[in-house]
Amino acid sequence: MRTRLLLLSVCIASVGAFGQNTQRNRVDVQDYTIEAQIDPRAGTISATAKVNFVAIDDVTNISMELNNSLALDRVVDENGAPINASRTRDDMAVRIALNQPLQRGKATSLTFVYGGKLSGDEESPVFGIKFAAIRPEGSYLMYPARWFPVNDYTIDRFAANIKITVPDGYSVIGSGLDTDEQAPGGAKSVRFTYTQPSFPGSIAIVRGSARPVSSGGVTTNFY
Repeated sequence: MRTRLLLLSVCIASVGAFGQNTQRNRVDVQDYTIEAQIDPRAGTISATAKVNFVAIDDVTNISMELNNSLALDRVVDENGAPINASRTRDDMAVRIALNQPLQRGKATSLTFVYGGKLSGDEESPVFGIKFAAIRPEGSYLMYPARWFPVNDYTIDRFAANIKITVPDGYSVIGSGLDTDEQAPGGAKSVRFTYTQPSFPGSIAIVRGSARPVSSGGVTTNFY
């Protein structure tokens, strides 16, 4: 098993204070399955995110957050039927009207198909701190950027299975156990599995080789 660490400096206090709902959403996200194609040269991402969740109360409508710079193509339910979804840019919300009421304690899933360009110059959730940028020299997508649909930011913990595909010449590092997978056309795919309920989902795309640093009998790769 290879260990890859992503070292990023953020202002935790301001991040934690931003964007928390005054009233919690009435669903509990269990895990995500995300597949994303990222092109650092074009600065774009195209992604599909399946969200598995359980109703805390009886619900007919839910709301999640998605970066304003990402266009939401569609949302479908677990049977593949289209879901009515609207966006509110003031709070990055995607408001979803379920096709069928969901009773308390019942589980279901929604799949979001979305994409767009993240140059790093877009509006950030916290002024002065950039949480997402896709650029030829290097890219990063952090959980606070809401680059995938987020429920109850910094409150609702989740597991994740994330597959990232990038062009040849780039490497991907991120949260969880990483496994290289085959990709067409000379591209590279890496799958990150994170089974512990937490806040995974921060990734970076880098060029070049890591610099190993040994300390206390542990060798860590830094990019």
